[in-house]
Amino acid sequence: MPISFRSLPSVCAGTVLAVSAICAAAPAMAQDAARTDLATRIVNLQKSQDMDPLIAQLANSATQVVVSHWLPQLDKLPAARQKAAADQLDAELRKFNESNVRTIKERNDKVALEVLVPAYAERFNADELRQLLTFMESPVVKKYYAANPQMASLLAEKLVEATRSEVDAHIKDFDTRAAHILGRK
Repeated sequence: MPISFRSLPSVCAGTVLAVSAICAAAPAMAQDAARTDLATRIVNLQKSQDMDPLIAQLANSATQVVVSHWLPQLDKLPAARQKAAADQLDAELRKFNESNVRTIKERNDKVALEVLVPAYAERFNADELRQLLTFMESPVVKKYYAANPQMASLLAEKLVEATRSEVDAHIKDFDTRAAHILGRK
């Protein structure tokens, strides 16, 4: 429709409405951008602090699949070849696991941003994300993450000590029942 002096008031009104809509949307878009930026910073912190156990668990799952397939094959070898074959398979298994850890870690860098940034931005407002970021960047949390592997090792060591006799008894009971089932006792 060509603009004429008669249509100018309606064109101006339409323009004013469009500009008003854009101006009203601008703070929301800025808020979304701020939340996305904050969520990205949080995810990047998580990738450096929280993801290694998950990555190791995922890689170990793949390793278990391989072991469960090849262990019976190893058992079928003559006893004289089993030790050498087991050593070679263990070396290959370490390479396999390290390769999977690298692959998962590389993919995690991209996938974590694609999945977690929108999830955080959707679930938290900008102020909550700032608070979370302040917490995650605090020196005490950084110290916690640095000490966490040592604390977990300490706990695991003491937990093994505290449960060794009971677990050994369970193993012995299982071995007795398994031997009976297989007709070896």
